[in-house]
Amino acid sequence: QPSSSKRRRENSRKSDTDLLNQLTTPQPVSQPNTPALGPRRKKLRALLGDGEDKQTASYREVQSRFAWLEAGNLRDANGKQPQDAEYDARTVQVPKDVTSKLSESQKQYWSIKQKYRDVILFFKVGKFYELYEDDAQIGADALEWKMTITGVGHCRQVGCPESGVDEAVQRLTQMGYKVGRIEQMETAKEAKESRGPKATIQRELTRIHTPATNTGSIGVDAVHLMALHEQEEMDTEAASTQLNRVHYGFAFLDAAAGRFYVGSTSDDASRANLGALLTQIAPRELLTARGGLTKTTERLLTSPPVPLQLSTVQPGSEYPDPADIAAMQDKKAFFGGLQLSDEMAQSDPSGLAALAALQHHLTRMLASQELASSAQLVVPYEVYTGALKLDGPTLHNLELLEGGEGGPDGSLLAQLDTCSSPGGQRLLRRWICRPLLSKTEINKRQDAVCELSARPGIVQPLCAMLRTMQDFERAQGRLRNSAAPPALGLPDWAIQAAQKRRLAALAAGVTAVEEACKALASLRQGGEDVQGGPPESALLQAAAAAGLSANSLPMQALRTIRDSLEWPCSPAASKKGKGTKAAAAPSPTLLEGVTRRCMLQENHEEESLAAYLAAEVEATNGLIADFNVHADAFEAMEAALSSVDVLIAFATFSQTAVGPTCRPEIIETGAATGGKAVLDLKGVWHPCVNAAVGRSVVPNDLQLGQRDGAGARALLLTGANMAGKSTIARATCIAVILAQVGCSVPAAACCLTLADRIFTRLGASDRIMTGESTFLVECAETASILRHATPDSLVVLDELGRGTSTFDGYAIAHAVLKHLSSQQDCRQLFATHYHPLTAEFKGNPRVALGHMAAVVTQPASGQQLQSASLVFLYQLRGGACPCSYGLQVAQLAGIPRSITVSARRAGSVLESRLQGAFGQGELQADDDAIQIRSVSTPVSQLA
Repeated sequence: QPSSSKRRRENSRKSDTDLLNQLTTPQPVSQPNTPALGPRRKKLRALLGDGEDKQTASYREVQSRFAWLEAGNLRDANGKQPQDAEYDARTVQVPKDVTSKLSESQKQYWSIKQKYRDVILFFKVGKFYELYEDDAQIGADALEWKMTITGVGHCRQVGCPESGVDEAVQRLTQMGYKVGRIEQMETAKEAKESRGPKATIQRELTRIHTPATNTGSIGVDAVHLMALHEQEEMDTEAASTQLNRVHYGFAFLDAAAGRFYVGSTSDDASRANLGALLTQIAPRELLTARGGLTKTTERLLTSPPVPLQLSTVQPGSEYPDPADIAAMQDKKAFFGGLQLSDEMAQSDPSGLAALAALQHHLTRMLASQELASSAQLVVPYEVYTGALKLDGPTLHNLELLEGGEGGPDGSLLAQLDTCSSPGGQRLLRRWICRPLLSKTEINKRQDAVCELSARPGIVQPLCAMLRTMQDFERAQGRLRNSAAPPALGLPDWAIQAAQKRRLAALAAGVTAVEEACKALASLRQGGEDVQGGPPESALLQAAAAAGLSANSLPMQALRTIRDSLEWPCSPAASKKGKGTKAAAAPSPTLLEGVTRRCMLQENHEEESLAAYLAAEVEATNGLIADFNVHADAFEAMEAALSSVDVLIAFATFSQTAVGPTCRPEIIETGAATGGKAVLDLKGVWHPCVNAAVGRSVVPNDLQLGQRDGAGARALLLTGANMAGKSTIARATCIAVILAQVGCSVPAAACCLTLADRIFTRLGASDRIMTGESTFLVECAETASILRHATPDSLVVLDELGRGTSTFDGYAIAHAVLKHLSSQQDCRQLFATHYHPLTAEFKGNPRVALGHMAAVVTQPASGQQLQSASLVFLYQLRGGACPCSYGLQVAQLAGIPRSITVSARRAGSVLESRLQGAFGQGELQADDDAIQIRSVSTPVSQLA
């Protein structure tokens, strides 16, 4: 059986439609475990006409009564069939003849289920929660619960006691399902007293939990729900393959942090910007209007860069048109539940339309009171503004966030992540996705990293506090989500449970602020570095200044809140170390005196439980509001601590790296450089590759342009397969990214002008599910490079043209290299096995030739006959490589020697026939040795 973590990964990749299909596709009816019948008993039953036992017959009878749930009989709430364009798979129609036969409890369940077919619904019956029919099948499969036929409507059923429902909801949510609970709003006694002895207990659907709106037991990663609007933009000046330009408006909710973000971006046919957006945000669920996406975008979302659920909603009613949003006079009233500033109200209507879609979705999920209250701010989100642009293919190709196996191992993020706090871990991810474009800001980070590296007395006590303190950002998010009081009409037990959660969130927020103040005070004093004194670098001084003094208004309010709570134990009891499970601790309660004062102020004269609870809710509302009014000051403290945590991680990288590191020298592109870009690396190495293979680093020197503006900015790189061409290309990109992030560079020396964008076309891959070949994928990525590269860009092209015929591929590679080197004149690494290119560009002053060195060793004289072997040196050297050594690499891979010998002979014949076309590059070989020589004829001299 697959592990639970593997099942979660598999379910996280499912679309909303996949999950709906699992909910509704008829499964084989689970049969009870009954003893096998003996042959005589089977014969007797056959003679009596009774071929199956009663329990099996009961299962079959249930299946026939719920045949309207089978795929061929399904209808949505409006009676539409699945093949209809407007079919709403989130709903289901219960036939009238079925409804008429239902009991009152059954009618309660199916009246809700018909609106929420996409949600697993737990139905409260006494002290138990039950799942029915298709939901029961999921419970049996996913949670391994025993299936029975009892309960509401004599149907398939599984269940658990009320003590286990929270864990079951959490497990199902982690698997990717939406899960709701239908609660009893009164007791059986209360129902009988108010409506007679045959009264049915009132039940209502409460909060629905989804992977994208989960605010409970979640890990370090952010939890995002995103809505996307797409509109085509016809660019008449673009090439025919690039006409599919689009404009995106988007909005997303960070549920755990209690923040909405709104933004917009444009894209071309490659959808590289959309890939970057999805990679940066990593949404758990993506909402789009039905029929609102182009075919190109739909193809991308069939295999998105991050695992997500794709949900479609009804355009108009659930996803407003941006034109309608733009025409609104009072947008703030329309988004009444959120803090929408005047500036945000005037932002792109397509982004605001996405925000409206989020609000509607949260309302349907019964989560708007918690996640879309007036405590949540709406802030802008810029995909690229002010940052080095790293599009979707580049983030993937360079393995910045995920390694080659799809997990964090082997990625740059994993290599750098020694952060002590969850906030630092999340900020590090954002910094890697958005390196800086300002030399001043980069130098500020570099100054701080240098100081932290030299002063362990500051670092050690600060890291000790960061490791033990609470997740500050999440603590503030819980308080924003707790700002709204419990919904009206809830039973007393539900109000008490909500109050317990709100007071726990309030206590966690108070504790987090107090711990942050201590940590920042330690930084301000210089920690244990008594001789060094306070920090000197600008960023560390600014971070220390974010700490609040004891007499400040926020801290005075915090003391008032603390004095209003009754703490059952030390506030530190709920602390947890990074990666450890928090110890359970009693929750704080509101002091009785605070509640009593509130009762007097509100003139509550009766001493009923309801009146006491109402006063407690009102008092809690005031305390949470007093905390949230100072949210800006508290958020500044959290941001300061997270940034210092990341800077410490950068300092740790420079101190513990397996190879040399240096502070990069950043020079301005101007008269001194002739207005040209420069990248000069001495001893550069790839930090992730060497850590993965466990060997010592092999440093290399690389120069793209000179300080005075002279020199070639393009490097035409040749060499054998596996010789390290892709590695040095990736190492170059990572060096630039780390330099502009503010980290030390894995090199002995580094001098560069800032890059505005990094493009990569690496590896060979197709997209089978979307019908895109290897050649189409590489051409689409190359087209985006040709359209958007500037003289300040860094471009890496690896094996361009390999996806088509030799002649077509060579021609495209030649034309692209010529265009980029002569028109954009940007820094570029062009790796290829098309060796005639080296002759074409040998005399070109804009293109330098380089190769990854390898040595072919011959067998010693008199030894047993054996093939020549190939030794990789992983060193970059000037000039062109004579050939790609493909046959030697084939031998290393285990191709039989007889095959390689035959291939050698066939290759010699082929090359002799091609002389005068591609030039002459021969492998003259016999069975025992290999001699290599290369003679090339420029394409320009061919007729």
